Amino acid sequence: MKMPGIFSRKHSCSVRGAIVFIAVLLSPFQPAQADEARHVNFAAFQKVQAGFEFDPIVVGRFSDFIQAMEGAQILLLSHTSDAISGDVLNLQQDVLREGENGLGDHGINCSLSFGIDHAGESPEYSLGGLCRIIRSSGDSNQNITAIIPPAALPDTAQGFDAWIELYEDEKHGIAFYANVSKGR
Repeated sequence: MKMPGIFSRKHSCSVRGAIVFIAVLLSPFQPAQADEARHVNFAAFQKVQAGFEFDPIVVGRFSDFIQAMEGAQILLLSHTSDAISGDVLNLQQDVLREGENGLGDHGINCSLSFGIDHAGESPEYSLGGLCRIIRSSGDSNQNITAIIPPAALPDTAQGFDAWIELYEDEKHGIAFYANVSKGR
């Protein structure tokens, strides 16, 4: 008994071709930009020790970076995997608290754009965007908006272990740092 339609010998080549095409589309593969994808490392700190100053560049591995921040507390620490050019990173750390005078919100909310520039011998990575630092509790509100122009980030995969200060609010003692690294 001959089966009409897609099961006939006449159509079997086109069905096989379609199945192969769909399998290729659905198979895991690395896009051309996979070598350029980077982990974006972002940290926010607030001074807690009188006289402590944030350095614009902290050279060294992660442990060296944290040790250099002895006079500050971590407000936010983020490690975003495999970012590529044009990605927008949304970072948020909030504590909501009910108090005597109503609901309070303490936190940081950032939308940061990650870029890759191919003009030189090796790609250059950048990060910039907008962060809001919120401290509100019942009767007092403090809202700080940090505009972060795109800044070049060190790439630990290129042999430069460092963190770059992206922003500092001296009045409130808050600083943001970042770098990029490659997955292993």
